[in-house]
Amino acid sequence: MHQNMFKLPLLLLLFLMGACIQQAEAAGIDVISLGSLVPPQLIETFKSEHPEIKVTVRPPATDYDDLTQRLLRDNVTGTAPDVIFQGYNRAELTIRRGLVLPLSPFLTEDKPWAESSYHAISDDLCRTDGKLYGLPFIISVPIIYYNAELVRQAGGDPDHLPQTWPEITALAAKITALGANRIGGFFDYAAAGNWTFMALIESQGGRMMSADDRSITFNGPDGLRALEIVRDFGKAGQVDMPREQAYQAFSAGTIGMIVTSSGFLKTQLKQVKFDLRTTPIPIVDKGRLPVGGNCVMMVTRKPEHQKAAWTFMKFVASPPAQNIVSDVTSYLPGNQIAIAALEASTPPTDPRMAAIRAAGKAGGWYSFPGDNSLRITDRIRLLLQDVVTLRRSPEDAMKAMTEAVEQLLPK
Repeated sequence: MHQNMFKLPLLLLLFLMGACIQQAEAAGIDVISLGSLVPPQLIETFKSEHPEIKVTVRPPATDYDDLTQRLLRDNVTGTAPDVIFQGYNRAELTIRRGLVLPLSPFLTEDKPWAESSYHAISDDLCRTDGKLYGLPFIISVPIIYYNAELVRQAGGDPDHLPQTWPEITALAAKITALGANRIGGFFDYAAAGNWTFMALIESQGGRMMSADDRSITFNGPDGLRALEIVRDFGKAGQVDMPREQAYQAFSAGTIGMIVTSSGFLKTQLKQVKFDLRTTPIPIVDKGRLPVGGNCVMMVTRKPEHQKAAWTFMKFVASPPAQNIVSDVTSYLPGNQIAIAALEASTPPTDPRMAAIRAAGKAGGWYSFPGDNSLRITDRIRLLLQDVVTLRRSPEDAMKAMTEAVEQLLPK
């Protein structure tokens, strides 16, 4: 009897030791992203394929600026996540602050995977000083959504939509002229990080700043033309309203066209009751489009967490996982292999084709240097609002924009 009394605690001790060893072997990683951009289906699939890794998804950030601010605070308190899905426009700031790790050592060690399963949509993304700090996860591009019924009523042809900005804004004016509270067009000037405004400049072959980030270059002819396009939407009847309200008005059939991210296409297709068409925005041969979306980046410094984090990052960047994302959201894969497969399987008339075709012009989403980056983009947004509401001329707005940015750039 005494022997049995000693055996029971010993067995219990061995059981508890075994459980502790298993828990130690099972790595855990914390992940943060924006809202629905990392679908639950993706996380569940990863968990089923990698039960040895526990993934905790933190409450989502509202936008990339919110994510960046949270990351900066968490870094100070020692509670930073292991992996982040950072917006392309805030990746540079994240890297410069030393918040994420370069991925070259992991890619070198995993060279067969990198060669066979992953080709980034653009080498401009997630890089600083030639070093890669993130894997492009998803991308979106600015496209034009059309209500084909209103286009017809205004005398346009939905099968041959306009290809230049003067033709586009002229069509918007004709739709406004239909009356009955119709709004011809809506240019989403308030997109985060001045994304659509940058797209107008870069699609013409222009750039926001010089290559060394020391000189403003957006204040040339390309920038002025971009402001004129924004003004022309105002002249064509654009009503200044929040983006969400504009989306609702478009889906309700009262806005003829809307220039915004391809990332909202699936939502619009579910809501509209009319024939929805899409086209890429006009772009010259040497132009490019700043892509929206995010890259997956490694934050953790703990070696045991890094291994689990890299396993997770490879999974979300691989074609099967990228296919899940494109099925659930309107975003395109950041992996060129997955985009090629998507293009091959998509009918030419599918509204997604506008974004798929435009992806070939993908470029980086510029972020102004220095600690005032967020203030600069906010100032530009306010000036764009003045232009679209016809309170400032493009020339006056450009002068004010140049002065404001010069004051806020690093000295």
